[in-house]
Amino acid sequence: MKQLRTLDQSYIKQHNIERLLSTLERCQPVSRTELARLTEMSSASVTRFVSALGALGLVKEVSVTDSAGRGRKAVNLCTAPDGMYSLGCHIDPRSLRVCLMDFSRKAKAATEVMLPPEDREPRKLAQLIKEQTARLMPDQPERLRSCGISVSGRMDAEHGIVGASKAFGWSNLDLATPLSEVLGMPVQVENDVRACLTWEATRLGIKDAMKDAAYLYLGRAGIGFGCMVGGQVVRGLNNAAGEIEDVYLNLNETLYEHLMEISMVERARRFSPAVSGIGDILKANRMGLTWARLLIDDFTSHLSIVLQLVRAILDPDCIILGGDMTEALRAVPGLLPDGDYTFGERFEDACAQGAATIALQSALHQRIGVAMEATGDGE
Repeated sequence: MKQLRTLDQSYIKQHNIERLLSTLERCQPVSRTELARLTEMSSASVTRFVSALGALGLVKEVSVTDSAGRGRKAVNLCTAPDGMYSLGCHIDPRSLRVCLMDFSRKAKAATEVMLPPEDREPRKLAQLIKEQTARLMPDQPERLRSCGISVSGRMDAEHGIVGASKAFGWSNLDLATPLSEVLGMPVQVENDVRACLTWEATRLGIKDAMKDAAYLYLGRAGIGFGCMVGGQVVRGLNNAAGEIEDVYLNLNETLYEHLMEISMVERARRFSPAVSGIGDILKANRMGLTWARLLIDDFTSHLSIVLQLVRAILDPDCIILGGDMTEALRAVPGLLPDGDYTFGERFEDACAQGAATIALQSALHQRIGVAMEATGDGE
């Protein structure tokens, strides 16, 4: 059971600084006077918080506008995109995707390299990330504050431990510690679907609006589900929320058999041994082959059931579909079931950017702590 945090002076001050930053991001450029009005804080507190955030390089003065009537002119404020950076990495058995994100949550640069089996050991993996980081950010490395890692499997995100990952054969692996030691910065580890959901919710404005969202991943070798309630990712009692791959439909079948590309290919090869992927199945469907049409219909009907269950149980503001299977079927009109959902960005890109977003928020929390110390007593 999680302990409730006492609403002490430190907590209130942190909340106020976060609220000020959120308002500034939403309304920028904006004056100190307007910030005080929008946040309902005193002018003295706003001035003190802005000064502390400015000293950290997170807020800057950008322009001067004529104030109403006589007196001093109002100085507008903006967040500083180059004030802080984070790193986001998505690891899958085939490749490593690394992106650099600035304080405005924009991906400034990205790279993707092949991941040989011998480089999957945590310290070798960290060294590969470090090499790619040097390419992405040759200047001002001191502004790179944190790194986020996205990987498939069950995660203990709080402690940076991979509880179980079928793709890598990892079990109870402390991934954060060796990566942090080699990279020289804090590392946050997150499940890939949850990282992807974090980015999609950020991109669509769902997270900031504290709305509910669901993400369904349909890939070649895995399916996954993530949900967000009130802008917060749902993890479950044992970090197992969203593990739908092995849900049994009856005594012998799971969702795996009906929604995963590898399983569909295995079934297709009973009729055509040359089938190698969903593209071959779609081609056979266009040719009017019965076995291909039945496979596609089976996929569509089971996907429709999952979507209906998501609607019935969560009724989220937004359902997002992503993954290789989604992209393949999306390209052919009429194959995906009707419904009120949207499509996500390329899964690997969204995972890396989601990991970077999580890392950025963690680093920001730490920097706000520094700002709190600089402001002394008060709101």
